[in-house]
Amino acid sequence: ASGQSLNDALKEGGRTGSAARGNRTRGAFVIVEVALALVLLIGAGLLVRSFMRLATVNPGFDPTGTVTMRVSLPGSRYPEDANRIQFFDRLFERIDALPGVRASGSVSFLPMNGLGSATGFKVVGKPVPPRGEEPVADVRVIDHEYFAAMAVPLLRGRLFTKGDAADNQNKVVINEKMAKTYWPGEDALGKRVKISWRDDREDEVIGIVGDVRHADMETAARATTYWPYPRNLYGSMTLAIRTEGSSTSIVNAVAAIVREQDPNLAVGDVQTMGEVVANSVAQRRLMTLLLATFAGAALLLAAVGIYGVIAYSVTQRTQEIGIRMALGARQGDVLRMIVGHAMTLAAAGILIGGVGALLLTRLMTGLLFDIQPADPLTFGAVATVLAGVAALASYIPGRRATQVDPVIALRAE
Repeated sequence: ASGQSLNDALKEGGRTGSAARGNRTRGAFVIVEVALALVLLIGAGLLVRSFMRLATVNPGFDPTGTVTMRVSLPGSRYPEDANRIQFFDRLFERIDALPGVRASGSVSFLPMNGLGSATGFKVVGKPVPPRGEEPVADVRVIDHEYFAAMAVPLLRGRLFTKGDAADNQNKVVINEKMAKTYWPGEDALGKRVKISWRDDREDEVIGIVGDVRHADMETAARATTYWPYPRNLYGSMTLAIRTEGSSTSIVNAVAAIVREQDPNLAVGDVQTMGEVVANSVAQRRLMTLLLATFAGAALLLAAVGIYGVIAYSVTQRTQEIGIRMALGARQGDVLRMIVGHAMTLAAAGILIGGVGALLLTRLMTGLLFDIQPADPLTFGAVATVLAGVAALASYIPGRRATQVDPVIALRAE
């Protein structure tokens, strides 16, 4: 505005309408606004689609009706293995007797809480892999009816019994991922592995359970071995209790049982498995919500911008429209002219924004789940929505222009 020549402005600003330079400037603003809105909408659309796909992922367990809480046994008061085993045996016996409890168990590291343990292992009877390529498996120590409490399905074989920990025959349960990876085309039941932990003894695979996503909803399940609690006595275990009714109503009863067994103990980190799953995707949910909010604001601004520019243009072209209609132009012709001008600006913005989105969304690869940055469905849907908004925003002033009385328009300044 500061660089504009007053002489040129006076020459252009007569009764014939707005200055050509002003029209170009307003048109450029609309194009930029549409382009930026498109980039934001595509980014938000990609994140929303990613989140929707993430929400349909099967974590490998059913969080419905399961509540969890952590119990820690101090080594000073429970120095012997037998004391810890007896404590949890009595605890689960009393928990199972509570009304509404369907199954209870415990695990060393609850899925999706950010913690875990893993170690290398050797497949007995298979060639030893080169150094640096040794297989690695997650290790989880479980007790009582953990798989039933989490609704993790047993696919083949059997689960642990009380005798497995007491005898001298080491046994493990593995997940389906481990079975398919290291015994492809074979039955993994009865196979033996040497797990690098405290010893190098052979363990027999007695059961295969479904895959569980232990890290988070986005990370696929890794090879996993499950050990019975007496095999590796953790001082802190997370209880998992599946109930028929409200899972939170059982918390006070379990806490009371723990205090009765040891007045110096308390349960901690109480949360339902639904909350655990929700917390694991909380950051992605917040990011999606924020970007979707900004994209919605951008869409609204683009619609207001297009409406404002077209409405102002119609006002400035009132005399021109009156002349056209006086010379025989029909209302549909005028409407097509107004809307067509807006759609031309919107199309230019969509084209520029699409190119920008193709370049910028590549930076979002690490934020997306099971979807490509250049997803054609998202690009097409967003472009269609933006074009529809532009058409609607220009239709209102265009429709108003068709109601102009040619006689009044010819007298307009």
